[in-house]
Amino acid sequence: MYLTMYEDTHETLIHNYCLSEKKMRYVREPKIATALIKKDPLRHAILAFEGDYLVAFLTLYEANGGSFYSTNKNCLLVQDLSTDYRHLRNGYVQQAVQLLPAFVRQQFPTIDELMIIVNEDQAFTKVLCKEAGFQNIYSELPDIYGSQVFLQILL
Repeated sequence: MYLTMYEDTHETLIHNYCLSEKKMRYVREPKIATALIKKDPLRHAILAFEGDYLVAFLTLYEANGGSFYSTNKNCLLVQDLSTDYRHLRNGYVQQAVQLLPAFVRQQFPTIDELMIIVNEDQAFTKVLCKEAGFQNIYSELPDIYGSQVFLQILL
């Protein structure tokens, strides 16, 4: 498996990416997320490939300290983490999350923190991210944000 930055040549793969209806309640579809990155230079789409297959997707957001989630100007927020529905239960998201710190160090050398905010499938996602080195951190957000788990890794 390898990670790569989104390019316009990936457009067909993005439009063919399938999410379950449940997952679409919690993450943006890749075609919506890639439309946002084209308008916002602080957003980046990352694609995970197994061979020729796009199997997982995520976005990174440079909050520059202007987020409820982190005041660190060198933090990237991991968002929209998903597996293509046709490739579920093969461990692809776990592999992508494990590759992510090294990928970020290479692509974003000034970044020293990654943060994932988990809104759903908390038990599964917490285990997945902790296996990749993320730590559960405490954060005080208003209740309007619902039940969230904050996972962080320092690079």
